[in-house]
Amino acid sequence: MSVLVTIGPTQEPLDAMRLISNRSTGELGTLIAETLAARGHQVIALRGTGATASPIPLANDKIRLIPFTTTEDIRLALEKLADETRINAVYHAAAVSDFYLPGAGTGKIPTKEGALTLTLEPTPKLLPNMRSWFPDARITGWKFEASGNKEEALAAGRAQISACATDSCVVNGPSYGEGFGLLSREGTLIHLADRNALCAHLAES
Repeated sequence: MSVLVTIGPTQEPLDAMRLISNRSTGELGTLIAETLAARGHQVIALRGTGATASPIPLANDKIRLIPFTTTEDIRLALEKLADETRINAVYHAAAVSDFYLPGAGTGKIPTKEGALTLTLEPTPKLLPNMRSWFPDARITGWKFEASGNKEEALAAGRAQISACATDSCVVNGPSYGEGFGLLSREGTLIHLADRNALCAHLAES
């Protein structure tokens, strides 16, 4: 199959020197891409330039690597791929920033003027557009929940599937607890104990 994996964090500029990002290392997304490639799939990996996990070897002829920095970079890359390539499955594991600064300048914001107030806006979501970009693909989203309990985390995953017309959602984070919950559109839940188990299951499904 031709499989698309988004990996790692976005970096949204505040000025030419400063940015907003998150703690995603890109380790899980990279492992998913490498596992899929090892099983013989052709993988397109959109990987954030801020990812700190071990890089994907450039010599891997099963993986086409496309770097991104901002959420807008990913959006443009996805739209281009939608026009050029038939994709069979999408794993949207990238940790996209929730906020950005519209019109971030090219200079450096001076500190000599003291305290600074910035008005951030919600970053446009990518997952709701995946179905229109890749109408025939099996699409899996992610839901990392840090507050609430396990049932609330799973409810958020089910809501994502319904709102975004995806086929499944991987739920993880402190709210879910150890391991990963893989929810399907049909309502089934599979618990996977660790990253290796998750990657193996995704590569086989």
